Amino acid sequence: MDNYYYKEIRDLIHVDEWRKVELSLKEYWAPVGSPDWTNITKVGFLMEFPYDIPQDATPFIQLDHLVFEDCRFSAKQQNTNSQNAYGLRELTETDEELRSDNECLLRAKALLDYYSIPAEQLTVKSTVIDYGNTPILPADKIHVTLPNENVDADFRIESVEYRVDARTQTLEITLELGREKPLLADYLYALRSKTDSLSRYKLGKV
Repeated sequence: MDNYYYKEIRDLIHVDEWRKVELSLKEYWAPVGSPDWTNITKVGFLMEFPYDIPQDATPFIQLDHLVFEDCRFSAKQQNTNSQNAYGLRELTETDEELRSDNECLLRAKALLDYYSIPAEQLTVKSTVIDYGNTPILPADKIHVTLPNENVDADFRIESVEYRVDARTQTLEITLELGREKPLLADYLYALRSKTDSLSRYKLGKV
């Protein structure tokens, strides 16, 4: 290891006593070679004991609760066209399960793509919808084409209401529709978490 930073911590060893030590990257760290803070791959400790320790003594040191703060992976994505049209709007998300800058970048791209296409809500009432032998139910998906409204897409049914007018013998159907682009990463995460839980249950580890 030819390139690294090091820092001396004096008066660290005390007999039968726990000590809390905090080190900040804002402080001076002596460099050896040409180290790079963005490419740190390991952390090492070098202990030097006082000369007055008996030769047959065996010093024993415990290191507990090693924590790295303010060192999360991160990434950022932006839509310049949207900023020029609507102004700057920011969304920050923290996900502790992302393990690299690349994973953060992929998540940021997915979120930007997801929010670039706004969700749509429609209420459709009709007395001429013919559903045949299969009633329309919530969570079903139907295709809606409204040329005058520039609508031509698949919508998920959020709620459906059937109303029968006995006097006119007509059936009116009211549909509450929603269209929202799925965020595939969330679906995969939910599937993985459910699968892991099921696996633990089958193994008797719950």
